[in-house]
Amino acid sequence: MSVNLRKRRRISGTVIIGVLFLLLVIALGRTQLVNGEKYKAAADSLAVSVSSVKASRGEILDCNGLPLVTNRTGNSIVFKHADFPAAKNQQERNDVIFSLISLFEKNDLEWKDILPLKYNKKGVLVIDKERMTEFEYMVSENMLELEKGTDSTADECMQALIKRYGLEEYSPEDARNIAAVCFGMKYASFSVVSPYTFAEDVPTNVVATIMENSEKYAGVASEAVGYREYKDTTSYSHILGVVGSISADEYALESNKLKEKLSDEALTGAQISVLKNNAYTLNDSYGKSGIEYAMESYLRGVNGIKTTTTASDGSVTEAYLSKPVQGNTVVTTVDAELQKVAAKALADMLVDNKNSSYFGTAGAMVVMNCKTGAVLASVSLPSYDITRYFKDYDKLVADTESPLWNRSLQSAYAPGSTMKPAVAIAALEEKEIDINSSCYCGGTYVLEDQTFKCLSSHGYLNVTTAIEKSCNIFFFETGKTLGIDKMNKYCNLLGLGQKTGIELPEAEGMLASIANKEANNQVWNPGDTVQAAIGQSDNLFTPLQLANYCATIANGGTRYKPYIIKSVLSADMSEIIYETEPTVLNTINVSDKTLEIVKEGMHNVVKNGASSYYYKDCIVDVAGKTGTSQVKRTTESGVTMTCNNGFFISFAPYDDPEIAIAIVAENALTGSQTSQAAVPVYNYYFGQRTKYDTAGIPDNLIP
Repeated sequence: MSVNLRKRRRISGTVIIGVLFLLLVIALGRTQLVNGEKYKAAADSLAVSVSSVKASRGEILDCNGLPLVTNRTGNSIVFKHADFPAAKNQQERNDVIFSLISLFEKNDLEWKDILPLKYNKKGVLVIDKERMTEFEYMVSENMLELEKGTDSTADECMQALIKRYGLEEYSPEDARNIAAVCFGMKYASFSVVSPYTFAEDVPTNVVATIMENSEKYAGVASEAVGYREYKDTTSYSHILGVVGSISADEYALESNKLKEKLSDEALTGAQISVLKNNAYTLNDSYGKSGIEYAMESYLRGVNGIKTTTTASDGSVTEAYLSKPVQGNTVVTTVDAELQKVAAKALADMLVDNKNSSYFGTAGAMVVMNCKTGAVLASVSLPSYDITRYFKDYDKLVADTESPLWNRSLQSAYAPGSTMKPAVAIAALEEKEIDINSSCYCGGTYVLEDQTFKCLSSHGYLNVTTAIEKSCNIFFFETGKTLGIDKMNKYCNLLGLGQKTGIELPEAEGMLASIANKEANNQVWNPGDTVQAAIGQSDNLFTPLQLANYCATIANGGTRYKPYIIKSVLSADMSEIIYETEPTVLNTINVSDKTLEIVKEGMHNVVKNGASSYYYKDCIVDVAGKTGTSQVKRTTESGVTMTCNNGFFISFAPYDDPEIAIAIVAENALTGSQTSQAAVPVYNYYFGQRTKYDTAGIPDNLIP
């Protein structure tokens, strides 16, 4: 390299350094003179934190816009990581936690407890089998690192927790409770960005005590949170469902959903930030059942983002980077007042129709729009107070009448004689019988070496009078001639023994068949066929299936998919997010003549049959079919008894059906007495409401 070239490079380097130095001086001057106050304020700040702000849950309305579930503001007690005693100061943590627990016990209040160790009724510490996910985490290398893992005993786990958290000086019960909170904090990843929720919906007097004793409760704060408010605490419990703390399995499920969404390479940075900010945490609430569960993704709002700046003088400034957006509004197909009428009518009938004093009363009713499949009412009794679900959970679970169980959708029953219209349709369409076919009923029916009975000796009947009088002999013979496969062909078309597709959890039920018998290593006998024809054998249908089956007959053979969610609106009701359109599942493709013959028989059941007594004051012309089936039940003392279940399916008006109703009464006298519960529903529907519009979005909900 020449001397001149090296000289030129030195000069160039000197010039560049000089220019950079000049720019630095200018920038420094600008910082001090122009933006000095701004940076001075920043320097005076001690801390700036960014946190997520939980959005309120969406509301749930009936089909007329009446609120079923809204929100109210309450207080949660949370631990703030910045001010809460550090993990290295475990004894200070224990003091704060023990003081809080003592305060809550004094006021008979619950606090969050997910420790998978509990004391049984005998006072013995055992592993909580319902919290095995939490248990596996506790004994894993993430926490206690117990060599025996899931084989560890409750006492071994407790001793490890006592050692880990320095709880040797506390009583066994107090040590267990303090360890429960410490475990909860660990499990929920307690940190600056993830405060720990100690208790929810705390009364204001307890909140005030905590706030007034801030030195005693270091790092413990109150946070305003939205809680569910119910306009009726029992009538809609099974429909609405409850919201509770998210479980480990639910959290894992939602985390996997988030990962899948984040894998989309087309997402922008802003979209990724929104998704991450709205991610579920182990402190979140989650829909556990009913509509709250089914519509979780719509009801959950969009979390906001807030910055909190603490200055050197202790002053705190909060600002929203984005405000939380309340969850969407869910509009149901349910009519709130019709639901109440149905619930009362069912309850009154169950008392009047009780068979055995050894068992309680229970039942279900479904009211459906024949022309759309919209569910207008769905009642399951006994019910429960939805506001006391968690407080009374153990008692509710232990109740032998199973009040938590949604009988309308999840209980499957042998339907008794309500099966007969389906068998009549099959026999008429397969040309095994016609309107002139007759059968003699002498009260008994002999098939091979078995004798079956009818409730009466009806003499000669055709299909219409056989439905009216619910003659077993006619349908024994019809079932034998028809055969189980042809019978089931039409039952399948009518949706019996299969899920309907409604948005809520439902049972599948069962159609009695040769295949089902063989699957259970049993033999199908000729007697099974005739028993299946009168709704016995292995037939098991839900009240919802029975209502939809009846609606299909009523409307001329179109089977709709039942639905209970009509629409989803934005929180301010300015936008339709989602709307359910009636969906045709199938048409049964039977002749109008066949349906008219069967419907005439059902009409006569209510006009002339045993139900006619209850329909003297009904303001609309009703057609229906009663049913009674026998079941074995065991008393608390262990005695097995035979009891009846009562059934009634119906539709109205007879000449232009609008709604169908299915009713089930457990431990009932007869299906005829069961039928009385439909009368108040029909009278309300067609009386107090001069015109029942299709369940949907009321005009006043959309501006």
